[in-house]
Amino acid sequence: MATGWIRARAPATIANLGPGFDVFALAIRGLADEVAVRPAEHDSLRVQGVDAADLPSTFSGNTAGIVIEALRAATGITQLLEVRVTKGIPSSRGLGSSAASCAAAALAFLRAFPKSRDLGIAGVLRTAVEGEAAVSGRHYDNLAAALLGGFVTLGSSEPLLLSRVPVSPRIALAIAIPRFVLRTVEMRGILPSVVPLRDGVSNVGHAAILALALARGDSALAGRCLEDRFAEPVRAPFLPGYAEARSAIRSAGAPGIALCGSGSSVFAFAPDRTVAGDLAEAMCHGFRSVAQAASPFVTSVDNRLPVRGLLPVLGHRFSIVTERGPTASPFDRPSRISPIEA
Repeated sequence: MATGWIRARAPATIANLGPGFDVFALAIRGLADEVAVRPAEHDSLRVQGVDAADLPSTFSGNTAGIVIEALRAATGITQLLEVRVTKGIPSSRGLGSSAASCAAAALAFLRAFPKSRDLGIAGVLRTAVEGEAAVSGRHYDNLAAALLGGFVTLGSSEPLLLSRVPVSPRIALAIAIPRFVLRTVEMRGILPSVVPLRDGVSNVGHAAILALALARGDSALAGRCLEDRFAEPVRAPFLPGYAEARSAIRSAGAPGIALCGSGSSVFAFAPDRTVAGDLAEAMCHGFRSVAQAASPFVTSVDNRLPVRGLLPVLGHRFSIVTERGPTASPFDRPSRISPIEA
């Protein structure tokens, strides 16, 4: 690899999108993490930027370092590295902070070591998820969106089955980011192990129409399909001001609101950025009404492909399908990778 710094960025993401728990995720514009690597005589890692003081700064404790170690194990590359993580995404707010660091680390490694690209898309996903697994559980939704951009739907992780499509630019996103944090691992720990049949059917139906609405650019229909009967009912009590934010946004005319991942941020869809700004302020007003500080953020889906030029993907719409292997491991090269152009 070159002797200077090699940099890569990965965007913030919103997972679940209401009824799509561990299935749906969006990449969003305006917030990102950057990871830079260069050759060194020994491994080291430094974190700077947003919430840097609250994050691990050891190579084996930070998600970026964990991903690099996993990629070295998967590829046989042994080069020691100095790693610099620049955080642009607040942590524990439901905006995919840890996934962005994982993805940016993977992208920087792919740029630095072309041999690692032989892993393919699925191989990189399966390896980079080790960073997420260390801090919040082995789930691919945020990571896949951070690496692939656009709107990602995850059918299963083993065998890996996912679809990536762009979202119409007609849809804007209104987000309220509270100051308090919610740890993903803790919010996953309170989820029920059994879901009533009627609630499962409701989530499947709403998720199906939500995916269609995003592809069509119908923000009103997408907003109506944000109802979640699985995670939100048990997580909402841990978000002071959420009920008030939901009431405020409905009074402002929005058909729905949902948690960003496991929170604490919340979001709504809007037909344009002007409306999105009004909705974001309404949600923040709801939080502030119970003495919870919150900041408004208006954005849109980031349809760019962060892996473009590094891994073989086709166009803006594609699927990844791999076969289940009898002795599958996170570091195995997938037996078959089929990007499918739509």
